[in-house]
Amino acid sequence: MKTEFKIGLAIVLGIFLLYWGVNYLKGKDVFSTENKYYVVYENTEGLLATRPITINGYQIGQVSDISFLPGASGKLLVTLNVGNDFPITQGTVAKIYSASIMGEKSISLTVNKGAPLALSGDTLVSATERDLTEEVNMQLAPIKARTEELLGTLDTVIGLASGFLDERTSQNFKSTFESLTKTFASVEASAAEVSDYLGDNKGNFDAMSENFRILSEELASKSKDISSTITNLEAISDSLASAKLTETVNNMESITARFDRLMAELETGEGAASKLIYDEEVYANMKKATENLNRLLLDIKYNPNKYLHVSMFGSRTRYTEEEIQAIEEAMEESNPEK
Repeated sequence: MKTEFKIGLAIVLGIFLLYWGVNYLKGKDVFSTENKYYVVYENTEGLLATRPITINGYQIGQVSDISFLPGASGKLLVTLNVGNDFPITQGTVAKIYSASIMGEKSISLTVNKGAPLALSGDTLVSATERDLTEEVNMQLAPIKARTEELLGTLDTVIGLASGFLDERTSQNFKSTFESLTKTFASVEASAAEVSDYLGDNKGNFDAMSENFRILSEELASKSKDISSTITNLEAISDSLASAKLTETVNNMESITARFDRLMAELETGEGAASKLIYDEEVYANMKKATENLNRLLLDIKYNPNKYLHVSMFGSRTRYTEEEIQAIEEAMEESNPEK
């Protein structure tokens, strides 16, 4: 009995060790408790069972099984065995990504922080990361499109150039380049002439520079006098400002305006002054009044008794207007110089 027991015990232990070893090779720990989560993918991108499951690069479990969902939908159900080392919340994203440059796929979990904890048997959110080949293709696609566009443009340019580069066009280009060559030669000759001129007149330019230097020194030495002159000008300006020059100018402008109006009235014949000059009736009346005044003065001269009754003069002969006129004409003839 003891031998048979030992043999049976050895067989049981062997089977257990074999089971444990196989699971160990698969990455399973038969002595630890694990939670199972499910994820549904349209395409697993070559993901295999026993591939690790990581959070922030640290492995917390592995893929235990991949199978099709019932109903011939073509979707794949992936079973995840995750240890209790890190709490998994509801809404956690299980993303398939390339773990190496060889394209081996693994699953990375992104925990939905603040959400309730997920229970064993819950379904997580699926996601797939583009592999290296897809990333390269996406980066190269714009470059490829631009290259194709550039090649098309080059073809067009080459075609146009082939059409224009005939014998006549070539001759035109040749003559153009010859003209450019002559132009550059002319510019070089002009530059040489300018250089020679500057060299020949270097003494004159040096003298001019020396004169400017002396002038600057003179101005610097006379800066006090210049400042004094500016101060005097400011004082004169202030004096003119305080002399009510503006008011005087305004008065002059007012007088000039009035004189202009007077001249305008004289030219147009309006107003009393213009009537004194241009009205013939006024002129005739003034002439007649002057003549009457002259006759009155002559009458007073020759007939004072007529106007002043004073006995001391005595009686004098009274002259008529005709006699007075005759006496005046005789006096003018006797004194022609007057």
